[in-house]
Amino acid sequence: MRESCKDNIQDHYIMSLTGHEENVSKFYSRVVDGNHDWNEGFLTFGLWKTKSGEPIPRPLCYRQLYDELLENSGILPHHNVLEVACGQGSGMKRINANFGCIIQGIDVSEANVKLGKRRLRDTGIEIIRGSATKMPYNDNAFDYIVCVEGGPHFNTREDFFKEAFRVLKPGGKLFMADVVTTKSVNELNFVNKFILKVGTRSWVVAPENITFGLDVYEQQFKNCGFINTNFTYIGHRVYPGYCAFNCKLSTMRQQARIRGVFEGYIGGPVIDISVKLLFSKKIIEYVFVEAVKPL
Repeated sequence: MRESCKDNIQDHYIMSLTGHEENVSKFYSRVVDGNHDWNEGFLTFGLWKTKSGEPIPRPLCYRQLYDELLENSGILPHHNVLEVACGQGSGMKRINANFGCIIQGIDVSEANVKLGKRRLRDTGIEIIRGSATKMPYNDNAFDYIVCVEGGPHFNTREDFFKEAFRVLKPGGKLFMADVVTTKSVNELNFVNKFILKVGTRSWVVAPENITFGLDVYEQQFKNCGFINTNFTYIGHRVYPGYCAFNCKLSTMRQQARIRGVFEGYIGGPVIDISVKLLFSKKIIEYVFVEAVKPL
């Protein structure tokens, strides 16, 4: 029998979001518009090139990111899967279509959850609002956890790793697509620190998530108990295509019509230009992560 969200939610749980999480929710409330279906409802950077370097067009690039992240996951129809930071539910629909698995989602954004419920109303897939660092699920509840680009928003990302470890079954796997800094912020010069600060503030990134580099990032998984961690860095297949598309004037016009003049011509471009500069200076990377909870 398929388990619903209610089967896994602890009865005593009362949702309480931090100030940072409320700010993340407000950010996505500004950029979400239920009257449009921008990028099929995917809120990701997208995977713009194949492994061999061939271009991947929109909107396939957004679906392909999920497909490649999970291509060797081993998910089967009877597995219970949770997507954390599931956005508007498009990723869960894609996972369910590919694997036929039991899947549910949690997201901190009130606007995303509202739109996601509408998008998923005929699928049987459930979505709730809640925190990634205080998830309302019992211990050992899921075979798989998937998280696409939610990591920078979590307060903190390491607290999410601990929580993911708790709710995964022994032998369960965490799959992440994550935006990470390559080095400690203390190693950056004034100009690069300023660009990083502007970009992360605009995207409502928790400051604690950008103070360290890749070595600490990789170690955090081990500190939380995960084993057999695999990291694949693919920023060259993500950021250039994303920035080329989003920095077009025609894209800004579309975004302005959907999300408002400020987000279309100012807010969005500030994030996009920051991403372009930070990646060109090798300050940020994009990573696929697979991590296993030991038996």
